[in-house]
Amino acid sequence: MKPLFVKTSFCMIVLLLLSATCLANRAKLPPDPRFASIGQIVVLPVVDNRTGKKDKISLDSLRKAAINNLKHKNYSVTGSDNTDVSGDIAEEDLNDANPTWVKHLGPPDSRWVLVIGLEDVHSKITFGSTGNAEVVGFLFDKQDGTVLWKGTGVGQAGQGGLLGMTLKGFMSEAALDNAMANLLSGIPKRVK
Repeated sequence: MKPLFVKTSFCMIVLLLLSATCLANRAKLPPDPRFASIGQIVVLPVVDNRTGKKDKISLDSLRKAAINNLKHKNYSVTGSDNTDVSGDIAEEDLNDANPTWVKHLGPPDSRWVLVIGLEDVHSKITFGSTGNAEVVGFLFDKQDGTVLWKGTGVGQAGQGGLLGMTLKGFMSEAALDNAMANLLSGIPKRVK
């Protein structure tokens, strides 16, 4: 019994050390060199792709959150209301980005354009309250009309009990904050 325990313990320790080494090596991978070449990112107004649009959401505050997040990652970022495309930006435009369409997106003098889409946000009351949100993001390179990065962010928030029932109105905002943080975590931080 004792030799079996020693052998099993030894194998477990070896496996833990190997997995820790693999994770450490994975974390040291260099960031995508294309992100290092980014000059200024222009963040366009948030596209509201929700059906129903029941919850009132400040789309401008979502854009400001994205700008602040990217500034903390050492990117040069600005916001622009100039989408420079005819009509509103639709979800289909983002998912099936045609290079010709991408080259006309945003201000004419910009190269890197970020578009964020609000897919869903809602809150509900139970014995407490919960909020759920989903956002998508696309970073376009107008020079060659391609998508450099795209991602999805999902966020949840909740509070139980009677206090949670009174905080239902804040759950959508908290879930959106979490979704935006999860979305933009896919863009690597730049070295100063």
